[in-house]
Amino acid sequence: MYGKNEKDEEKLEDFFYVNEANQEKILSQVLSLSKDRLKNYGNYEFFKNIQVLTPTKKGMLGTKELNKSLQKTLNPEDVNVLEKQYGEIIFREGDRVMQVKNNYDIYWEKGKDIGTGIFNGELGIIRKIDGKEKQIEVEFDDKKVAWYAFSELEELEHAYSITIHKAQGSEFDVVILVIPPTSSMLLTRNLLYTGMTRAKKLLIIIGNRNLVEYMINNADIKKRNTGLEEQLKRLGEEKL
Repeated sequence: MYGKNEKDEEKLEDFFYVNEANQEKILSQVLSLSKDRLKNYGNYEFFKNIQVLTPTKKGMLGTKELNKSLQKTLNPEDVNVLEKQYGEIIFREGDRVMQVKNNYDIYWEKGKDIGTGIFNGELGIIRKIDGKEKQIEVEFDDKKVAWYAFSELEELEHAYSITIHKAQGSEFDVVILVIPPTSSMLLTRNLLYTGMTRAKKLLIIIGNRNLVEYMINNADIKKRNTGLEEQLKRLGEEKL
């Protein structure tokens, strides 16, 4: 399972593990794998097949910084490509984005079909930024096309990298799973399993071997304390 060089990578064609502790080197691996290194393994292209997952939003290998680095590498600034800054985020034509809240009212078209509603976790690509109309056109993975007013951009985030939590329920041909130093609450067997099972064809795990082994051995699932059980019992008794 564990390896670090090209010979090790050739042993299996559907699972690679890169044992690396240095965060800058991990980032370099993520960027090179996302850009073109995987074409020889199945003609994989980032915007069609590949998703970077990480347990955390924070740090060099959290989603916030990974998204900046991946955007710079995969969709860099270009005088011929329109962009719109919203807060600290620069949205650019060609960016991969995610809807981060349920919007039941937003209008969409899909061929001859029309409807409303884009929901938390849906992924898409920015196809057009219209400065005159002050809106962004996003084509989602299921081919729905929706338009966001500049004032609605808080509903979108970059999705070159997303958290494992956000990826639950989704599958991708290729998953690059980053394991960075982070809170022990996020380094669990359950989260590792969730990240691994998002991959349909190829899984690549990059991180310190000790951290990966810690996740494998960390089966601690925090018990959630709620009053739901007592409320159900009370309602049941009332009905009786």
